[in-house]
Amino acid sequence: MTELKNLIATAKEKGSFPTLMKAAEKLKLINKYSNEGPFTIFAPVESAFEQIPDEVVDESFDDHGYLLGIINYHIVEGKYTTADLAGLTELETISGNKLKITVKDGIKVDTAKIIEADIECSNGIIHAIDEILVP
Repeated sequence: MTELKNLIATAKEKGSFPTLMKAAEKLKLINKYSNEGPFTIFAPVESAFEQIPDEVVDESFDDHGYLLGIINYHIVEGKYTTADLAGLTELETISGNKLKITVKDGIKVDTAKIIEADIECSNGIIHAIDEILVP
């Protein structure tokens, strides 16, 4: 059995989340999500950013508070597998907002569909989602 890597190392290794990783670096969250936890991260894949104009993404990266609010809306304390999520209707994010969980044709978090589930990490779990969650 291979040893699990932390959330950051796993996300980098997957290669599916370059914009999310850039945001984590910009917000200096690499150390936190490498060492603390457990956390569940609903991670938008790169294609989720394609529908947003580049200048909007750039502006978001320049607004530290706004970017942190968006990132924190994708993270929940604790480790929730899809089996756990299937029994829930909502989860509180680390920003204090609630994510709506629905189970119909797969699991959705707000309007985003989990497209790759249960990516195990040493300090949590990642679920790849097809949209960016906005509080």
